[in-house]
Amino acid sequence: MSETGETSEYYKQALEEYKEVQEDEDPDVWDTRISKTGCYVENLALQLCHAETGDWRQCFNEMALFRKCWEKNGNRERVSTVDVDGTTSKDSEKKK
Repeated sequence: MSETGETSEYYKQALEEYKEVQEDEDPDVWDTRISKTGCYVENLALQLCHAETGDWRQCFNEMALFRKCWEKNGNRERVSTVDVDGTTSKDSEKKK
């Protein structure tokens, strides 16, 4: 049976590592940048899953958690990307 969401082993491991990072008096630049997105745990859970499985297809639950967090925290507005049709993510949001 596949674990989902915040009960996945990767999420639990990422949460423990995040607690350690928060206690670090001198976090590295990467940890700081990811923390500012509000999705540090979800990002790390996705990375841990891929590192262990070597297959993104086995990380759909972690990917869904990360995407949900990313959108919930307004990170699409932080990063402008170009979609296949040539519009930016900001253009897509204006159409909604």
